[in-house]
Amino acid sequence: MINKDPVYHILKLLQEQGEPHFRQIGIDERDFIVALQHIQEAGYTDRTGNGLSQAGLDYITGYERRTNDSRN
Repeated sequence: MINKDPVYHILKLLQEQGEPHFRQIGIDERDFIVALQHIQEAGYTDRTGNGLSQAGLDYITGYERRTNDSRN
């Protein structure tokens, strides 16, 4: 499942489910923690940490646009 950017995948799970677990993504727990730290530091979650900020939503949109463009 790691064919996707782990940051994107975590953000997508946050958007859809609210709380991802590293086993859902198929990466090492330490890598998962590093990705979560990056997400927090980059401001991709809202202030409560329970939802995505506009920056997080933009990350998802940009990633999906890039992957769709590369397929065409």
